[in-house]
Amino acid sequence: MQFKDLSRILAIFIFGFALVMAIPLFVSCYYKLFIDPVTHPQDYAIDAFLVSIGICLLLGFFFYYQGKRSTRKLYQKEGIAAVVILWVLIPALAALPFLISGTLKNPFQAYFEMASGFTTTGASIMTAKTYDMQTGEEIPIIRTFCGSPDVEYRFYGTIEPIRDPISHEIVLEGVEAVGKGLLFWRSLTQWLGGVGIVVLFIAILPALGAGGRILFQAEVPGPLKDSMTPRIKEAAMQLWRIYCGLTAIQIVLLLATNPQMSFFDAVTISFSTLSTGGFSVRNTSIEYYHNSATEWIVLFFMIFGGINFTLYFYILRGKFYRIYEPEFFCYLAVILIAAIFAAWQLVGTPYVLLDGSIEGNFTLGSAIRHGMFQTVSTQTSTGFATANYDSWPYILQTLMLILMFVGGMSGSTAGGIKIMRHYMLFRIAQTKVESLFRPYNVQTFRVADKEVDVSVSTMVLCFFLILMTLSVLGTFIYILDGIDPQTSLGLIGCMINNVGLAFRMASSANSFAFMSDFSLMWSSLLMIAGRLEFFVVLAVLVPAFWKKT
Repeated sequence: MQFKDLSRILAIFIFGFALVMAIPLFVSCYYKLFIDPVTHPQDYAIDAFLVSIGICLLLGFFFYYQGKRSTRKLYQKEGIAAVVILWVLIPALAALPFLISGTLKNPFQAYFEMASGFTTTGASIMTAKTYDMQTGEEIPIIRTFCGSPDVEYRFYGTIEPIRDPISHEIVLEGVEAVGKGLLFWRSLTQWLGGVGIVVLFIAILPALGAGGRILFQAEVPGPLKDSMTPRIKEAAMQLWRIYCGLTAIQIVLLLATNPQMSFFDAVTISFSTLSTGGFSVRNTSIEYYHNSATEWIVLFFMIFGGINFTLYFYILRGKFYRIYEPEFFCYLAVILIAAIFAAWQLVGTPYVLLDGSIEGNFTLGSAIRHGMFQTVSTQTSTGFATANYDSWPYILQTLMLILMFVGGMSGSTAGGIKIMRHYMLFRIAQTKVESLFRPYNVQTFRVADKEVDVSVSTMVLCFFLILMTLSVLGTFIYILDGIDPQTSLGLIGCMINNVGLAFRMASSANSFAFMSDFSLMWSSLLMIAGRLEFFVVLAVLVPAFWKKT
């Protein structure tokens, strides 16, 4: 392991990260200068961002000093180590503004929130603190879930409410009580993590040189990495042009179709949609807007986020024939079938909102709208919600759990196993079964008229084995930590697939603030491992990986 070369790469990324953190600093300054400071307090956020940028710069200079005599060559081991270290380190640096400002006081919760952001999981611990109306003292939140045995959760909220300075009545609470600069930063982390912070910096930092290819291959998700252009830097630039273009289009559409939506909300929603992240700046997620046009726009852009981004590149080049491949049509077929089944099951059932109120029963139109929205949000691992799906029929909740593991297309921002891996697993099983009654036939393993190397098939099988093993082990660990089995099963599906949705105590009507510090760190590790698709994370855990030879 060439530690000087590794230190140089880390220094470059940390300097770039400090520069990016200046964006929410400017947002905080804008709201302080031009917007009502009572409903948008920003003083604490400005200082927090300034101190955080200073810490990043100091750390960057430390790594720069350690790597000043590097050979400026990035080999595969150093590239893998850089990717894993960055994905572990960056959430800690990103959490600094929340800790320094006092918005979040628990470092484990702050790290979890930012790990959830950069991995585009969307699981949040932000929930309103509750107070006794007579004494004014903070009281715990208590939830009980019936089972064998019953499980009682007792925890405290994480976000202080904003009160009127004269009447002392609560003006804003929950997520909406967080400063706009911090909320913007929270959504920006998902947008940066969508295609990948590593890919971003490869695109804009030529200092990485030829080593950018190694980082690119370690970062981009999916079993088959179809390079759009021969040069990795050019490919990364193309990805980010497409990504930025689609984000801008969604912002314009949201503003054009919903006059009540602010520019801030449109930007943050778009950041969380195309990245399939799911963070919202409203306590009731997308349901807050009560606008069908907004929901349909978000729905379609969630689908766009789950599509392999190389297809957009080929479409822009006029190569429409490239969409005729099994993964794309399987992806659309799963979305359509799941949406139809969800609508069929929802018709006539109670329509429960996220605040617990009931607005009659689902009609055919509302069942199609909410059923499709929630299944797409789950499959693409976005995590937005427009209704309390925890009150839906068990068969639909089971379908959502399955969709968590299905995922989107390889090369997309979506999580899950990925459609291509499911297709390859089917073809591997099909080929093996045929070999039993046609043992003398010479068979080649092909996907979309392309011959696939045996090593790729082996990697797919290993990926499936690792994911299933971690799913079983992870569920067991959550139960050991005192979480009920149903919530634990939803949690492991949420974390390992970067979905952001879970069930029971972690449903859309609740948050993840109930988890212990141990469960928070275990979940953070699962989110990062799932985002990097396990192999590179497991590689750095092998002692031999760090040897110099």
